[in-house]
Amino acid sequence: MTLASKKQFEKLLDVVTAWIEPALATYAQRVQPVAAARFARLPHYYPDDLLNRIGRVTVAKCPVPPLAQGPFPQLAEIENWDLKGVPWQDTIFIRNDLADWEPVHFHEILHVVQWRYLGARRYLTAWAVGTITKGYRANPLEEMAFRHQARFETDQTPYDVVTAVKTEIDTWPDAYFSVAGLA
Repeated sequence: MTLASKKQFEKLLDVVTAWIEPALATYAQRVQPVAAARFARLPHYYPDDLLNRIGRVTVAKCPVPPLAQGPFPQLAEIENWDLKGVPWQDTIFIRNDLADWEPVHFHEILHVVQWRYLGARRYLTAWAVGTITKGYRANPLEEMAFRHQARFETDQTPYDVVTAVKTEIDTWPDAYFSVAGLA
């Protein structure tokens, strides 16, 4: 990746981080804690205090930032996707038709755990770098979330997802969390 491309990436990251707070403010009156949805299995995988702190908004279309402003077509196309869910800080957005589907909530809560553990900039960088270099589904953050979601859907044995996520992230190379990973 050229120095110019790295600067464009950083500029796009600034656009995304500046977009988040106003976007969350737009939905502030509709946010309910995930715990209020009273899913049967989530409390066996995530601590109650986390489920009470993470907000949930059901929407017709999940909000995404203006990603087409950057030179990365792998990110720009996301603006046109019909996402099932998306996390923004401590709030998850779930499509209306999936409001009662526990696995999509599990998946998006896992992303909030990743976000909180890495911090906003490292999470957003890792997600973008992973998507640009490996594609959406093979992006390490998504791959982790889909793998744990599959375990949630097929294995009825609860486990501590927060600890599992942190332990796994701690084994990842630094390149996952920096623009250097785009080289």
